[in-house]
Amino acid sequence: MANAAGTATPDSLTDRCGTFVATDIRIRRLLMRWGDLESDAAKNYSWFKLTRREQLESAQGQEMARIDRELSRLFREREKLLKSLPQSVATDPTAIAAKIAAAAKAIDPEDHEEVHHLLSGATRDMAAMRCPGCNQPLVTEAWIGWSTRVDQGGRV
Repeated sequence: MANAAGTATPDSLTDRCGTFVATDIRIRRLLMRWGDLESDAAKNYSWFKLTRREQLESAQGQEMARIDRELSRLFREREKLLKSLPQSVATDPTAIAAKIAAAAKAIDPEDHEEVHHLLSGATRDMAAMRCPGCNQPLVTEAWIGWSTRVDQGGRV
């Protein structure tokens, strides 16, 4: 990441927001995969009649266990990132849009659909803004606008 002067800034707010969004997307994908595995195992292998050991010996069980471990790690990482973001000060339009994008991901659309869509829309609006003087984008990170479209229609 680069700051306004064009120099690299380690652990910038925009970087942390991007990591939060990427982590959230990864979590959602893993949850969907875990659900698909469980549905397939229940449908085709009498999953719920198997012992825990038999489940873990199966290919689905091994992948589900791997996903469980990965999810535990990702949930901890996501929580740590989320706790750090509110205290961080956004000093440019890109950082503001990154914070709003992270907030949109932090709000589960199943719990607060209107708030999630409001924040996602604000992120898209900011990502589309241009400087009136030079017509350059105000938001310089492409992932910010993209992040709000990733899970539209249930796809992550």
